[in-house]
Amino acid sequence: MSSNLHRTPPEILVDDPGPWAVACSVFSYAGGPGRRRRQSPLGLMLSPAPDRGAAVSGLEAEPTVAGTGAVRIVAGTREPAHRLWFEGDVLHGVSPYVRRTWSGSDLALLSEDRPGGDLADQIPLPVHPDALDAEDLPGAVEAPGGEFLGVSTREARAEVVAILRASDRAIVRWIRGARAIAWSPQGDKLAIGAEWGIVLAVPHTPGG
Repeated sequence: MSSNLHRTPPEILVDDPGPWAVACSVFSYAGGPGRRRRQSPLGLMLSPAPDRGAAVSGLEAEPTVAGTGAVRIVAGTREPAHRLWFEGDVLHGVSPYVRRTWSGSDLALLSEDRPGGDLADQIPLPVHPDALDAEDLPGAVEAPGGEFLGVSTREARAEVVAILRASDRAIVRWIRGARAIAWSPQGDKLAIGAEWGIVLAVPHTPGG
């Protein structure tokens, strides 16, 4: 399919609820009588901390890459993504049988292809939550600089993306309802995705 595809940008929630969050699109709400169900905005909502004891640290006092400190959601799209990665300022993603690219600045859809075969079937399974401190984390995404890792895991039946400090595997951020994560090459953008779509976040100084 050709580039410069047009989609109506979804409503987004720009604020960061903190290190423990849930992708708000996993919830939905109905419109008034006789109206079609309205789609939820994309973004993050407050959620309880993971029950992980000493392995939980929360956001860094001096964050070095997006997501390890406070963020602001700057864009969203409803195309699903089971895996994400940046090449320059272009975000790439795959979901079952579909490969897409988006602008790394506003998530405008650039291309959409169906090359045949399930492109998502080679994605590693989520890491068991009891194995997050293991040396080998299949499918882990290393943030620029190597100080942090993005890992797909689970909590009961919920998908989770965890951002871990590489040195001690402490949990910095825990996002329920997400399965894919990617950092831009400079670490100044963070993309989080799942079947509901993708949100793009950048560092934010509260009150700034």
